[in-house]
Parts: sequence; structure tokens; C-alpha cells
Amino acid sequence: MYNIIDHFERYFKIVSANTPELVQECHKLRYQVFCVENHYLTDNEYEDFAEIDEFDHRSTHKLILHKESGLYAATVRLVLPHPQVELSTYPIESHLTASCRQEYDRLMTAPRKQVAEISRLLISKHFRQRIGEDKIVHGINNDFGMLAPKPKRQFTAEISIGLFKAIVQMSAEQNMGYWLALMEPQLIRLLARIGIHFNHLSESIKYCGKRHVCFENAAEVLRGIQRQRPDIWTFITENGRYTLQQKNAERHHRQASYSL
Repeated sequence: MYNIIDHFERYFKIVSANTPELVQECHKLRYQVFCVENHYLTDNEYEDFAEIDEFDHRSTHKLILHKESGLYAATVRLVLPHPQVELSTYPIESHLTASCRQEYDRLMTAPRKQVAEISRLLISKHFRQRIGEDKIVHGINNDFGMLAPKPKRQFTAEISIGLFKAIVQMSAEQNMGYWLALMEPQLIRLLARIGIHFNHLSESIKYCGKRHVCFENAAEVLRGIQRQRPDIWTFITENGRYTLQQKNAERHHRQASYSL
């Protein structure tokens, strides 16, 4: 019987980008997807075929390695708060319209030192070969997590589960309890199928297509996954290993919640 988790562990591995060389692999993969494959960014603005921005110096990164080929299939980063909390702007905030700013301030109620933005989540086109997935950066199609891999069908659902596990790991390692993210409406709906629920602004913004600004307490997201898909919760948290910090952040939020 097909098992999405078994397939991920058989074919892929999460790699922490904890050396300059591995961080460079993240930048190269971002360049390939954002500049070459999708033309979201202008390729002549970047040197050495590496997409880098002003938030990378305060980000942590992970990669998904395809074991058989040795190729990096995907990457994601977590943009962390600035060491001077009052200077903690996030990539999302530069794309907010005036009309959605007020709703954003109501939704994103948490101490900035506990907020991280999920950013540059993408899968290489080489691993997005099915019809309808080659134009989707995150690579998730409508049958996400429901069908077994077939010949000429790449493991985009498995990779996406691995990316979410990487996000949980980075959040625990960096003591982050709240997530910001810019997501396509389709991705929000498809993640909800497996219990990954994000609150989001009612108004969408235009950035690499139509997207919603999402904000959520990480502990609440994990509890939703545990209720709906305990098997996936066990995988992404390693049976609870990566949930402690989110719970601590939740207690802090109840004691010191304020609007930004």
C-alpha cells in the first residue's frame, strides 16, 4: 500500500544548509526556479547564478536531497527576527497593499521576536514533471497526498511533506513559535486536506501570481495535523520531539500578546 511518508524516507533526505557551500546550493536552486524556470525575478540582477536577497543574512535554510541522483530537489528558508526586534521587517510586509495593512495588523498579533516567515519554498522543475505541476513552484497538484507515484510521475507530494518537516525543525531549532507565509490559494486548500491549516487575509496580493498573506501559531498548526493526520504529525515532529518550543511560545503569547 502506498504510504507518502515511507516514500519520502526511501527516496529523499532533509539536509541542513549549515555550511557556506550548502547555502550556495539553496541560492542556486532559487535562481533556477525563480529566474530561469518561472521568470519571476530578472536573472541579470544576480551573480554566479545564485538568487540572494537582503533577508538571507538572518535566515536559516534547509534542502531536500534526492538520494539516488544526489540532486537537491527542493529548498525552504525561515526568515528570522532581526537581532534588534524593532527593526524586524519581513519580506511579506514590502508587498502589502494599503487596503490589507489594517487586516494584517489584526491578524499578525504576536511578539516579533517569536515570528518567522516561511520563505522561498520551492521544488525544482526536474521533480515537477506532471501536467499542471511544472508551472507551480511548490509543486503540489490537486491530488496531493492521495495517489501513489507512477512511472514519469515525480514525488512532489512527498517532497512537500519533507519541506514542512524542515520548517518545523528550523522553528524548533531557532525558538520560533509563529509563522508568516505568502501562499497561493490552491496551496492553502491542499495543505488543509492533511490538517495543515493557516489563517490568512481575505484580500489577496499580487506577487509571483495571486497569493494570500498567512499567519498562524505553530503549536496550533501542529495540533491540527495531529487531530487530522496523526501519521503525518508523527513524521514531521518525530513523535513530539519538535513540539516543545511551539508550546512554550504559546504560553508566552497568552502572557504578552499585542498588536504590531
